[in-house]
Amino acid sequence: MSSVRSVFFWRILVILVIALLLANVVSLAAYAYVGKSIYITMEITNLEPEADISRQIYEEYKNGNLTEDGFNRLIDKQTIASKSAILIADELGKTLIASFIGSDVEVGDFGAYFDAEKQNVLRGQTVKNDHLQLLNGENAISVGVPIRDANGNVTGGIFIIKQIKQIQSAFSQLNDALALTILVVLPLIMLLAAYSTNRVSRPLSDMANVAIAMSKGRFDTRADETAAGEAGILARALNTLCDTLSQTIYQLQSEKRQLNHILSSFTDGVAAIDRLGCLTHYNPALKSMFGAVTVNTPMDLVPDESVWGAFREVFDSREAQTLHYQMPGDRKLWISIVPVTDENDVCTGVVGLFKDVTEYERLEQTRRDYVANVSHELRTPLTAVRGLLEPLADGMVKDEETRQRYYQIMMHEVLRLSRLITDLLQLSRLQSGTEYMEISAVDLEELLGEIQENYRHEATQRDIHLVLDAQNLPYALTDRDRVEQVLVILIDNAMRYTPKDGTITISATAGEVIIVSVTDTGCGIAAEELPHLFERFYKVDKSRKEGGTGLGLSIAKQIISKLGEHIDVESTVGVGTSFHFTLKKYVSNAIALGPSSSNVIYSEGDSQSEHAEAQSSEDAPYEVIAPKHPKIRGRRKQ
Repeated sequence: MSSVRSVFFWRILVILVIALLLANVVSLAAYAYVGKSIYITMEITNLEPEADISRQIYEEYKNGNLTEDGFNRLIDKQTIASKSAILIADELGKTLIASFIGSDVEVGDFGAYFDAEKQNVLRGQTVKNDHLQLLNGENAISVGVPIRDANGNVTGGIFIIKQIKQIQSAFSQLNDALALTILVVLPLIMLLAAYSTNRVSRPLSDMANVAIAMSKGRFDTRADETAAGEAGILARALNTLCDTLSQTIYQLQSEKRQLNHILSSFTDGVAAIDRLGCLTHYNPALKSMFGAVTVNTPMDLVPDESVWGAFREVFDSREAQTLHYQMPGDRKLWISIVPVTDENDVCTGVVGLFKDVTEYERLEQTRRDYVANVSHELRTPLTAVRGLLEPLADGMVKDEETRQRYYQIMMHEVLRLSRLITDLLQLSRLQSGTEYMEISAVDLEELLGEIQENYRHEATQRDIHLVLDAQNLPYALTDRDRVEQVLVILIDNAMRYTPKDGTITISATAGEVIIVSVTDTGCGIAAEELPHLFERFYKVDKSRKEGGTGLGLSIAKQIISKLGEHIDVESTVGVGTSFHFTLKKYVSNAIALGPSSSNVIYSEGDSQSEHAEAQSSEDAPYEVIAPKHPKIRGRRKQ
């Protein structure tokens, strides 16, 4: 900061000093060139009244008013006062009186040039000469005036001659006085210039420092507004500018941060270019979408010239475009490109929105498949019923036994249709989150035993061995009815696809969690079929019999997911299939809450309100009520 001030100070001081010196030099030169002639002109002007005085003295003498001695005394006195020579000539040019007192000029010094001067005076002219050349080589000035009688006739002339060297002596004294004055005054002027320069440069340097601080982003610096005159006005204007710039830059930075935050929060990719095709904005989503690392050019971000070609087309045409872009693999993008215009409707750039529609198209395809499957599954029993009703309605079936068989088939198809609709509704409720779980401490050994007993008769009829392997199991913290529903689905599938003399094993083991398994010795499922096994309406027709709605395993998957558990399947063709799902263990002094908080437990001794508050979200699949009872029951949300 001090360096800025010193630069201002010395620059202004040097300029002032140079200006003063130039002014003095010019003044001295002008004085040297013009001053002498002016001074000589002034001397000639002063000689004219002296010539008049001398003429009056001569006229008084000639008229008898002065004695010769008085006349000589006055003339000599006049000569001494003017330091000049005085000559009085008659009408013929003859010198009558010559006074050289105070002057080293002699009569013989006047040559023919002066004779010419006398002739002009005797003709009645007043003669002034600033270039009189004497015979001794000296330069002089002279004034000559005519002497007239009472009738106005010229009777002679009076001449006053003064040497130039006498004038130069006086002029030199004047020059010496002027030089002395300059030597004395110039330092004072220099000091005054330094003082004035300091007063001028101080506010300028302060304002320069403020400007430098502003350029570095420090807008809290202020100039001194107390300076007088224009400097104070300029300082106030600079401070106002500083405040305005500070507010503007803060607003711009805030808007930029907000824009960057908005762009960063977008899950879709965004890119913008200017009229030169340079990137102005892009967000992390787009960078991640194309796997870009270092982005300097548009091609670094999206390495496809066709995309940026579309951007340029939109800029040139000012018409929005939509692209369907196929990325490597099965990913698909929807790119919407629109022009950006300013307040004057001038196109300043282009912005593009990159939206990954892979999942959307997959879901759309799933929806179409789902509708097609539902339509097919609903049409099959309806077609069968219609095919039986038409001959019955037409009276074509006369035999009672045949009619009863038709009725049984129609009843079977109607029940099948009812089960299908029920399964669809339940699956829809599970997927939409409207089906809530009722959590309790479940005696799993008791539950598995009851299920084995319920299926014992059917297993005997099918010649299938039904085995239960579950001992010393802890209580499970789950929904008893839902777990039973899952087991029924799995055992029904196992019963349907297990051959005679096959074995179905229901087992459970306890570690960190409880693992429940249903294993059969059926024909198994091919490995490529396993990933699709829990999809809606998916059937392994090549290896399994027809039957069911194709929704059972999907429902089981959704139930287990709502309970916060996990289900999977293992199968080997020709060996069998095994389904496994997990259950949380009930701890006598704790309650685990929900699928989203399976690792969070709350003490059994906590109040009911505390547990209700902990599980208050409307999106939660179930809520837990904690009465002090070994078997903690829940209630279904309404």
